[in-house]
Amino acid sequence: MNTMTTAPQPLLSAPFRLAAAIAAAAVLGLSWMAARDASHEAVQTAAEAFSRSTAQVILPPVEIVGRREPAGTRPSRTGAAVS
Repeated sequence: MNTMTTAPQPLLSAPFRLAAAIAAAAVLGLSWMAARDASHEAVQTAAEAFSRSTAQVILPPVEIVGRREPAGTRPSRTGAAVS
């Protein structure tokens, strides 16, 4: 029986793990800065859009086609309301 055990060896060297951690931090930092800049640009664009004078919209006149019947009436078979 062999009772002698050895410590497991890391798959990646320490300098490589350090370089990978620095690269991951750099990617996260750059994407955070890009998102911050995009957010500021979106706020400025929205502020410019809202600060412009309000456009006057003129809608065409509405024609009343029919009137509602009171709630207590029910339609008959001929279409006229029956009380």
